Amino acid sequence: MAGQNQMRQDSGELDIERQIAQLPGRPDRTVLNNSIPLFFIGRTQNGFWVARESAGRCGGLFLFRRSAARFARRNVLGGGATMLVEHSIELDLPNQGNRFVELIATTIDIVKRRAPRVAMFIGMAIAGWRKLDSRIAHLLADHRRNREAIENDLFRGEYKLVSKNDDEPPIPR
Repeated sequence: MAGQNQMRQDSGELDIERQIAQLPGRPDRTVLNNSIPLFFIGRTQNGFWVARESAGRCGGLFLFRRSAARFARRNVLGGGATMLVEHSIELDLPNQGNRFVELIATTIDIVKRRAPRVAMFIGMAIAGWRKLDSRIAHLLADHRRNREAIENDLFRGEYKLVSKNDDEPPIPR
């Protein structure tokens, strides 16, 4: 029994060491000074975002890349560097990020082991959600650009539309 526990513990340590080995090395001192903190940002196998400090002091799971980048910025005093990792990485530290994402990731792992079809459905739902989020963001950006173009064309940049009501006059900038 004690031998089995030791084997499980050793295999867990090997998984963590293998995970750390997958992270890219810190850039040379001529590129990035050793005193500057470095965060790795990448995706897990389930598609969630990971932000992990290169020395292993902190890290977290997130739903969006911008949330992972915000976490990295918040955990560095006076600025730092971030490196996007192309291959999938897993968080090998306690999650200091989004607890809801951690719950979803754990649920997905359990479901993958128990019912692969359900896991595939959940993965498709998450992919659909991300696609919808991306489309909405693009549409909102297009709407803003169109509104600015109309303002410039109609008012030559002198006025700005602030209401959807056509009866109200435009307001000077």
